[in-house]
Amino acid sequence: MLTAEKIKQNMIRIMKQMSAACPRITYVNAPGVNRYESDLPHSLFNRVIAYQCMESETAIGDIEVIASHYRARNLPFSWLVWSHDDEARDLARVLENLGLTKSSYSPGMSLPLSNWTFNTTTIPNFEIKPIRTTLEFAWFKEIVLPTFGLKGDTGDVFMQINEAIGTNDQTILQHYVGFLDGHPAGAATAFQEGDTIGIYNVATVEAYRRRGIGSAMTAHAIREGQVSGAQLAVLQSSELGVNVYRELGFKEEVAIEFYLG
Repeated sequence: MLTAEKIKQNMIRIMKQMSAACPRITYVNAPGVNRYESDLPHSLFNRVIAYQCMESETAIGDIEVIASHYRARNLPFSWLVWSHDDEARDLARVLENLGLTKSSYSPGMSLPLSNWTFNTTTIPNFEIKPIRTTLEFAWFKEIVLPTFGLKGDTGDVFMQINEAIGTNDQTILQHYVGFLDGHPAGAATAFQEGDTIGIYNVATVEAYRRRGIGSAMTAHAIREGQVSGAQLAVLQSSELGVNVYRELGFKEEVAIEFYLG
């Protein structure tokens, strides 16, 4: 499997797990299509992660049906285009013709772990702890919600899902919080399946940015994954975060374009 495809599959699998934990989200897995929908007014919870049927004679009609389905619910939705997919440019043109607008770009990045080591710059009075309980999860919530700008019902549901599958004895997600001078300062989430570990929810409290906390959180989650047998780390970066991840050894494998409808 191409590394770019492993990045995509990790995203698909984490969203399947998150959807299964929330009755308000329905995951739809049809041949060549991976998508989910909800009653929440945010494109994060109404999304086509992958569409790989462009060679079908009915592709344009199928895409229009899917887009019309989301629009009929009167909710914003997003559609991802992966540069390594065959006919990715054709898919992008069809989406644009249907009125979807390209909103952002995210580099999908990877890091082989078999011989990976990284000497994190020491941050005085900084400590990283795994999140195990509901009480501890409050620290994670305090950091992540403001960073991602998730408010109201959307933010509540996002946190409920992360808590439900990240704070029990058999966690699907492993959350981490970093403390600077005893105060919650940074967060990260790891989702490991087989020998691939995906890094998500990397966030730093605004007052503590530009101190290397995001890099330290990511490196810590990766090291823990190595101990558990991970051979590859993957993530989707913001454009601003690319250089931070490059310094850790990540490289770009795929361009992920987000179209909004």
